Amino acid sequence: MRRFCLPGLVATVVALVIALASPIFCQESVYKVLNPRGIVKEVKITPLAPRVADLNDKVIYLVTPKQEGSHIEVALEKIGEALKKRFPNVKVIFKHKPSPYMTDDPDLWNEMVKNGNAFVYGAAPSNTSTYWGFTWACELEKKGLPGTVVMYEKLVDTAKNTTLMKGVPVRWATVTYPPQSMTEQQMGVMTDNIIKALTEPLNDNEKKTGVYVPPTPPRIAMEGIYSQVQDAFYKQGWTDGLPIVPPTEEKVREMLKGTKHAPGEVAGNRVWPEQWIATVEKVAINGVMAGCKPEYMPVLLATIEAWSKGVFTNVLSTNSFSYMLVVNGPIRKEINMNAGTYALGPGNHANATIGRALRLFIINLGGGQAGFNLMGTFGSPLGYTFCFPENEEASPWQPLSVDLGYKPGESVVTIFSDGRSLAGNYLDANVDRLIKAVRYFEWTRGLVVLFAPPAAKLQAEKGHTKKDVEEYIWKNATLTKKEFTSDFHYTWFIEPILKGKEMYGEKGTWPAEYLNLPDDAIVQAYPRKDVHVIVVGGEANPQMDALKFYIPETASVDKWR
Repeated sequence: MRRFCLPGLVATVVALVIALASPIFCQESVYKVLNPRGIVKEVKITPLAPRVADLNDKVIYLVTPKQEGSHIEVALEKIGEALKKRFPNVKVIFKHKPSPYMTDDPDLWNEMVKNGNAFVYGAAPSNTSTYWGFTWACELEKKGLPGTVVMYEKLVDTAKNTTLMKGVPVRWATVTYPPQSMTEQQMGVMTDNIIKALTEPLNDNEKKTGVYVPPTPPRIAMEGIYSQVQDAFYKQGWTDGLPIVPPTEEKVREMLKGTKHAPGEVAGNRVWPEQWIATVEKVAINGVMAGCKPEYMPVLLATIEAWSKGVFTNVLSTNSFSYMLVVNGPIRKEINMNAGTYALGPGNHANATIGRALRLFIINLGGGQAGFNLMGTFGSPLGYTFCFPENEEASPWQPLSVDLGYKPGESVVTIFSDGRSLAGNYLDANVDRLIKAVRYFEWTRGLVVLFAPPAAKLQAEKGHTKKDVEEYIWKNATLTKKEFTSDFHYTWFIEPILKGKEMYGEKGTWPAEYLNLPDDAIVQAYPRKDVHVIVVGGEANPQMDALKFYIPETASVDKWR
């Protein structure tokens, strides 16, 4: 009988362990990953308007939007004084843009083109205001009026990006914030730059015409092991800072099985912030990265459609806006979304990854980049993911999608914009307590009130419909006319609407009668159409929370199945 040899066994085991640990046995998988970036549009190039040779005997318009706290008027006043000293015969006309910075003012532009020889547009220390300042400057240059934009030095990237997107190489001069702190030497340099911008002959680049065709990104982004993919995508700015699922050909093919639409079909032709183009395949790539499943594809495609349909320039803003996705219809159950307890919190795969996908869409399909064109001063944790389904089964009322004009039983995605403020948590379903808080939300434009099912049922038991509750909130969330007009947003956004101006494609959001009321008159803080009630959450208590969101943009999920 042979004796068992322990040393021999140990040696064999050690050898096997060494072999298994060798590169042959432990080689990491190599991923060939697809490029997640959207398609940059071709741009028609327009030359600058010819410059004036001298500013003497010329009419120069100095224009700025009304924007409290921007101090840009101070800079323009100093510029006007400096121009008069250097050119005794120059005529300087100061103008406040009569509408909000994002709204067109054709009457003003026509006046400037008719009566002026050049212009200086002062952009406030806001990324969105700077974007729109360059937008209007581009339009004036196209009309033949030479000019320049005075902008804050921290927002130069916005200037470069906007002029490239618009195809007009508008000139600019920078100012430090606040302009009151600028030395005489700094003012002199800025004035020199403005004079050069208005008088220096165009260079070859500024005379160009034609079409700019951006380079097509390679289909394959890279090959590498898992950690290399993570590092590369992070360094390229293609992630939200969290690890992503490598978007391989195989993973993307699986994701595309969630829709009958062709990979090359355009799903969104104006993806914010840079208004790029997104195909179905590009949506699938970013869906994979977010951790989505193939059955989520119709929701993802509807989300990109809604995001492209709206006017989401506030994604550029130095304010820290966020966006809320609400899902209605049968798709909620089909993909196992959580509409009950903890619906707005972590834990549900569909809620979390669909919400995250919107952020990746903004980054990769829209060209968003923090510190470049995503300039939120603080940012918002809601920017990672904020998506939930309405709890239709536990609600006594019709769903949000039906409120917004869709048929019962239709699956719909709604994106709300501008989220910043929160009022809660009200556990007794006392709507009057909530109203006391929300009437003072900054720029009282939109309001979403979340009702837990027990809170909704308490109202329904009293015979109140959802419309009744919304109208009660709207009717009683009041201010005096003096309070209403004293908010610094009033002159930017509300007064022009009261005077019949269109904004965000809407007119008459507030009644024009407000203009003629005395200071002690009581007025509704919110437009009726911008007060929305959504039923969501668990059934442990009758809780209510209020969120500052507005202008819902919708798209049908069923269209993308």
